[in-house]
Order: sequence, then C-alpha cells, then structure tokens
Amino acid sequence: MPVYSHSQLSMYEECPLRYKVSYRDRIRRDIEGIEAFLGSRVHETLQKCYDDLKYTKLNSLSELLAYFNKLWQENWHDAVAITRPGVTVEHYRTLGERLIENYYRRYAPFDSDITIGTEIRFNFWLDEDGKYRIQGKVDRLSRTDDGTYQIHEYKTSAYLPPQQQADEDRQLGLYYIGVQRRWPHVENIRLVWHYLAHDVELVSYRTPEAVTSLIESTKSLIDEMEAAVEFPPKESPWCDWCEYLDLCPRTKHFVKVEALPLNEYLEEPGVKLVNKYASLKAQKKEVEAEMEKVREALVEYARREGVEVIKGSDCKATVKLKKELKFPRKSDIERSQLDAVIKSAGRWEEVSQLDTAALKHVVEDRLWSSDLIEEIMKYGRLEVKDEVRISKLKDGEM
Repeated sequence: MPVYSHSQLSMYEECPLRYKVSYRDRIRRDIEGIEAFLGSRVHETLQKCYDDLKYTKLNSLSELLAYFNKLWQENWHDAVAITRPGVTVEHYRTLGERLIENYYRRYAPFDSDITIGTEIRFNFWLDEDGKYRIQGKVDRLSRTDDGTYQIHEYKTSAYLPPQQQADEDRQLGLYYIGVQRRWPHVENIRLVWHYLAHDVELVSYRTPEAVTSLIESTKSLIDEMEAAVEFPPKESPWCDWCEYLDLCPRTKHFVKVEALPLNEYLEEPGVKLVNKYASLKAQKKEVEAEMEKVREALVEYARREGVEVIKGSDCKATVKLKKELKFPRKSDIERSQLDAVIKSAGRWEEVSQLDTAALKHVVEDRLWSSDLIEEIMKYGRLEVKDEVRISKLKDGEM
C-alpha cells in the first residue's frame, strides 16, 4: 500500500486525471505557477525567522525581506508561469514582501510560544493493521506555556475561507493525528492557519469524534483511489494552473492550436469542423423558430376552419387536436397530495414506478450494500451515447 499525502488526496478529488498523470504515470513538468513559487519563498523566509530564534537571533524585518528577495533571485527560472492577465512578476514579488511584513508586525518578537520545529515531516499509519499510511510536513509546530501544542500553516493565497471550512479541514486534521501518534502524552492540540494576505488567524480544534470521522473518511477515499480504473478529467477554476493541459482531453486541442498563425489556425481540421457545425447549428435554430411559428399558424387555421387536413401545392398537413390527461409532476406542490390519496386507497403499488435516476445515484455513490448493488447491476448496462454541443468561448479562451 503506497503512502498518501493530503496533496495527493486533494488532487484526486479535484481532478482524477491530473492525479493519475502526476502520481500514477509520474509525468513531471518543469512548469511552476507563480503562486506556488511565491508561496515557497514566503515559507522559506518564515522558516528562517523561527530557525534563527532557536539560537536567540531575532531577525529584523529588513533582514527577512532581504533574505526573501535573495531566495527569489536564486530560485527564479524561466518555467515559472503567470496566468493572470496584466499581473507582472514584480507584482508578485512585492506581494510576497507585504505578506512577510504583515506577519512580522503581527507576531514579532515571536515569543508567545516555543518552536518545537519547522518543516517537520510526519509519516504514520491511520490504522492498527498498517494498511493506510499518511505523510505530511508541518510548517511550524510550537508549544505554549500551558502545554498546548500548536500546528501552524501559512497561507499566501487571496482566498479567506469561512470558519466551518477550517473546522472541517483534512490537512491539519491529519497533522493533528500525526502529532498524537508521535507524542501520545499530548492532550491539547490547536490548529492555526495564518492567512497572510488578510492578516487573519483562524483557529480550530478536533474532538475525538471528529478525529474518528476523519480517519474513516480518509480510509474510504484511499480505498476508492486504490480501486479506481478510470480517471476522468474534472473541470474547475484550477484548470488554468494545471501543468498537464496538453494531455487533458478537455484542453489538449486548445494547446495544439493556440500557437498556430491565423492562416494555419483557420485551416486546422478541428477548428474548421467546429466552425462549420456552429454555423449549421445557428441556421437550424433560425429554421426551427420559423417552423414553430408556421406550425402554430396551421393549428390555429385548422381550429378556425374546422378542418383536420390542409392541402398545399404538392403536400398536405394533417392536424389533430388531442386532449392528453396529465397529473402533477414530482416537483409540483400538489404531487404529494395526489400520492397520499392513492396510498390511502391502498392502490399505490398499482401505479408507482421505479425512479431509475435515483437508482443510478444509489449505485454510482455506493449508497447500498455491495451485495445488493451487485444484484441490481445484473439488470444494468452501460451505454455509449454521442453528444455534440456548441457553446461560446469564454474570455481568455480565444
């Protein structure tokens, strides 16, 4: 059984295909997002801040900013990618300085607790049988005067989550378990997120029940990952930062044609087919709209003249006006009342129907026992259906 980290688990949840390419196929790319580059340099600077304090050296803000800029220059490489339009490298470097300054002014002289270690690596089992192994790295672990251990996590993104998200966070929840495994005598553990861009500190704790729930949900996710044979792509806002766009079936054609000069781009077979299909689709909508107007006119003509068949030049139109009995749909307010009437009469079994959409949900999400689902699947089948849709390109996709 392999070792899993929070990053691996999250990548699988966010996009199974990206997880497969990165961790199963082990395809590596030199591309690094500017946000990740910035985050690494800020983390390294704050690590120096606390590591030097172990030797009683308190760095000034100017010293830490100088160290940050030194790291920035030494680690910069041409494969660092900026995806946000209009934002330059200098904008990000200046942002990094501001994040460090925010932290420094809030916590200096950094004597509210004792640092046990920075970038501490954890490697532990979730279970007693040694089947589910987790690894991780804590930004900083400290201890307060009252004996409380604090797990610190630095966040450099512009996103500030609600408290509930912190209370349900898996990453620091797993680190909580790691601390318990390494130091069983520790009773009080505090989880602390430092959102540097907002100068905000979020704090959370874990109850024994929450820890048990986290262990079970993580084990279940690992089981799903181990059993997976298909890894479909999942589109999300994070796609812009993905390093595997040229391998993803949702974006690989964009990568293929984006560098082509205009004359070659317009002649590329895929581009031509999409353009042709979109043109025909637009014509179809216009024709269908006109046909609907004529159909309504034919119905009105037949009703007014009292006829069912209308003669044309070389064809005829047959118009039948039928009355169709309908009942409230499931989403209608009156549906529950109608159901109650039938049930009270003891005739429900005669008219009730299997909700196949709900059954599909039950099977796909494994909501029933494996034995029952296996029995149900004897009657199920997978069908491959062709579907072609046309939609407008979003800003930035041109």
